[in-house]
Amino acid sequence: MQTIISAFDLQVRYQIYRFFADHCTAPAYQQIATLLNAENESVRTSFHKLHERHMIFLEANTDAIRMANPFSAIPTRFKVRAGNKQWWANCAWDSLGIAAALKIDVQISASYPDTQETVNLQVNHGLVDGKNHLVYFPLPCRQWYEDLVFT
Repeated sequence: MQTIISAFDLQVRYQIYRFFADHCTAPAYQQIATLLNAENESVRTSFHKLHERHMIFLEANTDAIRMANPFSAIPTRFKVRAGNKQWWANCAWDSLGIAAALKIDVQISASYPDTQETVNLQVNHGLVDGKNHLVYFPLPCRQWYEDLVFT
């Protein structure tokens, strides 16, 4: 049976994204509860419902957010900067997704997994400025959630 997402769950999700955008890190459910003037347990339950529907990704067996695509709560090979803010993205695609979601110009610093060579790109006015690079996804997108951390 598929989990039903309520208007409250969507408010929680919106606040998660706002928190990531503003603070460059994932919120705890208690922080979102405070922002929404809601009960901690209601928000905790909402986190798990959002996870079940692949709207956020929790660390295994915890209440902690690991990903709210395109944002990562843990350091990765994909840094996205704008002014004095820095976010972690989950992959190359998500690096571009941060710029698109926030509608801002960013600098992206990433590294190739096989050579560790650093790649620096700029996104200005929604356009990628940099050398020609190739992004490789080892799995088709329909399989990403089978092992999202690997993907």
